[in-house]
Amino acid sequence: MEPYYSEDGIRIYHGDCRDVIPRLDVEQFDLVLTDPPYSGRTHDGARTNREGDRQRPFIKFASMTGAEVASVFELCAVRLRSWLISFVDWRHMLLLESTPPSGLRFVRFGIWDKPNGTPQISGDRPAMGWEAIAILHRQGGRMVWNGGGHRAVWSSLRESNVVHRTQKPLRLIKQLAAEFTQPGDLILDPFMGSGTTLRAAKDVGCRAIGIELDERYCEAAANRLRQGVLF
Repeated sequence: MEPYYSEDGIRIYHGDCRDVIPRLDVEQFDLVLTDPPYSGRTHDGARTNREGDRQRPFIKFASMTGAEVASVFELCAVRLRSWLISFVDWRHMLLLESTPPSGLRFVRFGIWDKPNGTPQISGDRPAMGWEAIAILHRQGGRMVWNGGGHRAVWSSLRESNVVHRTQKPLRLIKQLAAEFTQPGDLILDPFMGSGTTLRAAKDVGCRAIGIELDERYCEAAANRLRQGVLF
């Protein structure tokens, strides 16, 4: 299986992660750090830019059920050495906690606090202002990380100049990558999007594999990786 991009320990594969993961020529991943699609209800509720009395959908790619997300996590767990950290729909979080994917144990419900989060368009209720981060670990292994007593709350501003609709801040992903890996570790992102996890891995001295279904984002990620290390 030929990668879409490969350089300096970073590889991109174009395809469905459910097909690609079993075919990867690696023994283990040290960390899975990813951001899968959210539920249909969340996607449908994300609207922007009023057009008269109508609003346009903000997210146009397909949603996933909690069971579908869990099935991908089970594929990852087969060769996972330690942590799986994922931004998730809070509805998916409930399933991951009550019924952890095979090979994984649920450790903590984390939070990304967004100080500049989108205000509530209707103005008739408080805005969300946060996203859930699922923190899981492979079964049977000792939990080790670099965050000490840090709470499972990470505060980071949303970026305005983004390639992907749900792109996470590079600063935030770099912090997560640094806290849950050692230099030289291998990070997997099965829902790569515009490549923020791979960009972060490169900047903190890790190897990485990203998988993305939409070829446009494979190219966008490759272009980001061709830049120098960002400090």
